[in-house]
Amino acid sequence: MSSKRYRAAVIGCGRVAWLLDNDPLIPEKPCSHAGAYQACERVEISAAADCRSDRLHDFAQQYHVENLYHDYEEMLKKEKPDIVSICAYANERYRMVCDCIRAGVKGIWCEKAFAASLREADEMVSLSDQYGAEIIVSHMRRWDPDYQRAKKLIAEGAIGEPISAVCHFSGSMLHTGTHAFDVLRYFFGDADWVEGHLEDNSSISHHNAFDSADQLITRDVGGYALIYFKSGLYATVHGDSKGYFIFEFDIIGSEGRIKIGNRLLEVYCARESPTESGLIELQRQEVVADKSKNIWTEAANNLLDAIEGRASNMSTAEDGRAALEIALAVHQSDRNSGERVLLPMEDKTLKVLSR
Repeated sequence: MSSKRYRAAVIGCGRVAWLLDNDPLIPEKPCSHAGAYQACERVEISAAADCRSDRLHDFAQQYHVENLYHDYEEMLKKEKPDIVSICAYANERYRMVCDCIRAGVKGIWCEKAFAASLREADEMVSLSDQYGAEIIVSHMRRWDPDYQRAKKLIAEGAIGEPISAVCHFSGSMLHTGTHAFDVLRYFFGDADWVEGHLEDNSSISHHNAFDSADQLITRDVGGYALIYFKSGLYATVHGDSKGYFIFEFDIIGSEGRIKIGNRLLEVYCARESPTESGLIELQRQEVVADKSKNIWTEAANNLLDAIEGRASNMSTAEDGRAALEIALAVHQSDRNSGERVLLPMEDKTLKVLSR
């Protein structure tokens, strides 16, 4: 392993940046960007930026950081960090990612959704290629041993030919939905087309507008979608505001079934029934959870290894863009009364304001 020490900076000192690690009910720690850096021997947290003085003060107290800024651009200029976590809202990430790349940052850990539009995402991907910057997108389940195991089981044919998948989540199409779309791509490859419908269960009125670049702007809400993947699998995704949190997949194959979600992994295989002759039914198989890896430290180390050329990036800017495109396709389909949207999308004028 490389002995190089990386200077990390954090933009946006909110919940996912570090506050989650102070939640006594969360068993798996670290569970934040700063927590992952603190646990990584190759990283020291050198600076932080936020518009809120109280957040900066509390962050500095916990991580013993002296270089604090209200202006992240000033931080980039003065501190010249090696890696930066961007934990601000999606509408701000495009400018921040581009500014980091142009400032010479070699590794960026970007929260999701990756951007607010395909125009933004395309420029972010292009700039990272041009400057040789590594970007990992915070679709954290790619580093989760349970999801890695489920992917391996599917690839090995443990449930036969995958036929369909159903996903339920609480939240909106970009903020939470891109997690779901990324998992589906992780398991089944690229999507071919999307049909979708939005359902706004909030009390905020829906609003559309155009910016100076004739880019249609709308707001992030929930809904449902039918997605067809090039591998031949159909997925239905249901996501909206609920009185509880859920994030689960039910994957049906020709010879089995996998249910996976937060702290959930169940595998069922076709076997002869123990209660009726001649009947083949699904029986649950024993699955032991792998608790040896922490997904946040795995992500941080993956970013460093990718910078050094020691390992492949497991959640690239291109992956982040692809998940965003599916979410935007749901919005586009809804605007066209549920009409099928073929991927890749030709129209890149849609911008969705998301957290």
